[in-house]
Amino acid sequence: MAAATPLHNHNTMTITTRSGKSTPIALLQTVIKPFRPHLIKPNKEFAAGSPNLDIHRTAKKRCNVIERQVEGIWLYEMTPKTASLSSKSTEIERKRHIYYFAGGGWQMPPSPEHWKLCAELCHRLANTTVTIVSYPLAPNSPAKDSIPALERLYPYLFPISEADKASTEIVFAGDSAGGNVVLGLMVKVLTSTPSAPVPQKLVLVSPAVDLRPQPVASSPFEKDLVAADKLDPLLGIPFTNGTAENWSRGADAEAPYISPVLADVGVFEERGIAIYGVTAGADVLAPPAKHFADRCKEAGVDGKWLHWEGLMHCFVLAWCYGIKEGKEGLEWLIGVMEE
Repeated sequence: MAAATPLHNHNTMTITTRSGKSTPIALLQTVIKPFRPHLIKPNKEFAAGSPNLDIHRTAKKRCNVIERQVEGIWLYEMTPKTASLSSKSTEIERKRHIYYFAGGGWQMPPSPEHWKLCAELCHRLANTTVTIVSYPLAPNSPAKDSIPALERLYPYLFPISEADKASTEIVFAGDSAGGNVVLGLMVKVLTSTPSAPVPQKLVLVSPAVDLRPQPVASSPFEKDLVAADKLDPLLGIPFTNGTAENWSRGADAEAPYISPVLADVGVFEERGIAIYGVTAGADVLAPPAKHFADRCKEAGVDGKWLHWEGLMHCFVLAWCYGIKEGKEGLEWLIGVMEE
């Protein structure tokens, strides 16, 4: 278990590549590709500010969910209804608090799949609370408004007492647009408030890290991005460019908090923040994200990265449909959270 104060053990990031896919996910990707990106287009626009969410029935059934508003942001704190079996309290019990930022093109609230994933995580991980953060959404709250709102919330996400600080591991996790929000918020906080408390881990699933209009000529991943677009059954370049434009409206897409691929990743190493990520080969967001992982490794950032060739964007979320790769991705996430 990571210590609450960052230890410089300099285990630099390990990057693993897998390939091969089962028939069910191959079929799923073939069936949905003609509809890209209609399956994931937002069907309504949200007012400015943090949306109040409908708690999904699976979360209500499996977890105690406390809804509260802090600094104008709605938080949904989930703990399992059945206590975990591992309560041999011979030492100070280690606790874990995961703050989850769900994807949805910066424009949609968490999906049923997100609620199910968060409910599963708090059941599978001992002494773990999972809080869904309902961050303000584009187009009415783009990054230039949403990230400062999250900066105001940020100090409240950490334990106050010294005992709790010592025994609680804080994890920020997010997928897709949510992974971008996690990185963007951390880049902003580490730049503006170097003494701020920090999470021990960032866990990212198919994060969006480059919001400049793609493909960016002469970028180190331009060819890979064009190749990924041919395989991508879900997003595609025109869709991701459109959603990125909505989020970065009124700001510079090259600002490191909007495009974390351009950030100084050395600050993560300096503050002892480990970064864990999952990317998939048939996803236009993967080439910049892999480049981000390579930069973290070069900078000596601790963590692990799993890249799975041939799979689609956020394949981990398909675990709840019994998809083998989704289940293996979920096991990987649980494994890195437990490290």
